[in-house]
Amino acid sequence: MSGQTITKSLVDGLDKQASEYTVWDAKVPGFGVRVRPTGAKSFIIVYRAGTGRTAPVRRYTVAAVGKLAPEAARTQAKILLGNIANGADPAAEKRANRPKRDRLTFDELAQLYLDQYAKVRKSSWKNDEGYLKKPRAKWKRRIASEITDDDVAELLEEIGATAPVGANRTQSILHTLFSWAKEPGRKHVSVNPVADMRRRYQETARERVLNDEEIRTLWWGLDDPELPAGRSVALALRFILATMVRPGQSSGLLIPELVGFTGEDPQYHIPKHRVKKRREVIVPLNALAVASVREAIIWDDQGAVFCSWSTAAKGADSTGNESQVEARPQLLPVTRDSLSAALNGRPAKGKWPARRGIREHLGMAHFTPHDLRRTAATIARRGGAKRQDVKALLDHLEGDVTATYDKYDMLPEKRGVASILEAELRKIIGVKPNFCRPEIVFDRDNIVPIEEQKIAVAS
Repeated sequence: MSGQTITKSLVDGLDKQASEYTVWDAKVPGFGVRVRPTGAKSFIIVYRAGTGRTAPVRRYTVAAVGKLAPEAARTQAKILLGNIANGADPAAEKRANRPKRDRLTFDELAQLYLDQYAKVRKSSWKNDEGYLKKPRAKWKRRIASEITDDDVAELLEEIGATAPVGANRTQSILHTLFSWAKEPGRKHVSVNPVADMRRRYQETARERVLNDEEIRTLWWGLDDPELPAGRSVALALRFILATMVRPGQSSGLLIPELVGFTGEDPQYHIPKHRVKKRREVIVPLNALAVASVREAIIWDDQGAVFCSWSTAAKGADSTGNESQVEARPQLLPVTRDSLSAALNGRPAKGKWPARRGIREHLGMAHFTPHDLRRTAATIARRGGAKRQDVKALLDHLEGDVTATYDKYDMLPEKRGVASILEAELRKIIGVKPNFCRPEIVFDRDNIVPIEEQKIAVAS
């Protein structure tokens, strides 16, 4: 099983094929990298469980590519093969430690799915975690292999009564979960109860675009002192409208990702894990976007740009007396879900009173944070931006082979769209009403250092 030395460049260059294949390492016999037809790659070892030619051949997964570097995986393989030489059988041990099908609860299965599949393969695994909350609550202690299609149908009807789209997403996640759990070598369940289910609820394409009056109402309404949302949430929503970024990319913005922020060409460098197709994207920032960021940054070491103060829960002291421990405020990043929650508000539930949402407070029809992105693209096109340039700023990929090789980032064209978007927004929002805070104008000749800002806030 001789081959070539497994390195990062070699692993990165391995493409998926119609059938599974393995490239073996020249340094460590029995160590290799397996490539599945799906494109998933993992470091493996093969060995004989015992001595002699009649001993069964085993295959054991060391780690998924990405969780360990090739050199670290090779080191781990050497350790495992050394243990095997002394009589160990890691594949058998793994099977022995695997939860038995007849006692694995759905809650346990859902956690295994998240840890072993979703978090490894999906940048959007948080969505899976969210959509699994209701199934986990309903079937928490149910044996996973005993859940039937009728159980799934009942759950989807309950969800669909108030959230039909959520029911469809839950159905898709459950289908993936049970398919994964049914795979050979795992067999946590014998059948997929979602396999033959049709999608229960019809969905329509989202087309909501705010008109000019709504844009003006929202833009200045976010400055209303009585707004039922934190200032950072308001600024993160405004940032979406000024940049066309996705809601998660707005709420997830970190200070180190602002490049050239005090220069002539401020940019937001979005990292791979926050972008579809896992690649870095550069978004040029116009003055309106920069103004939102500058107001949101309180401390230079706060990490995320859009943060809010939250009081940590009280804990008990060494005597167990909770009342003697003071709650300490924490600066926590705004999340994508918090943007939607701020727009929606919250009905009364238990001891929690009802909370008005931003839309209700401003008297606006329903829209989502993502609709602001669509609105920004629409007004940029109306202002004269070319369709392909808007597409580049939206980070919408082409689907053909050429797109795989064409790596031109279209940064000049995206700057042009950002400028047109700013000009159109300024025409729409006009003069601010009296209740609003003074607008922060980005003045590169009058930048206040962070340290002076801290002194001003402290005083």
